[in-house]
Amino acid sequence: MSRVERRIDSAKEEVNELEGVLAGALKPVRAAGDVMQRLQNRIGSLEPHPIVKRLPDWEFLIIVGGSVMSVAMVIVTVARALFYFFGRSKRGQTA
Repeated sequence: MSRVERRIDSAKEEVNELEGVLAGALKPVRAAGDVMQRLQNRIGSLEPHPIVKRLPDWEFLIIVGGSVMSVAMVIVTVARALFYFFGRSKRGQTA
């Protein structure tokens, strides 16, 4: 058995030991039933409109501004691509 194979085997053993330790340490934990019930009641009682109204105007303006900039960049990119392709075909015909 070569040195590389021995190192691979020892690494596999270390990984298996680590997996065993983690499997014992990372057990799923269930929340108490009353906590889950209160959380479900709070989430169920929320309506979407008050949540949306909590969004301040400046955040909305930032989102709109970012969207406008993104659309502008797409338009500029498409225009540059069209100019490149059509300009190249005209140069190829005159030369």
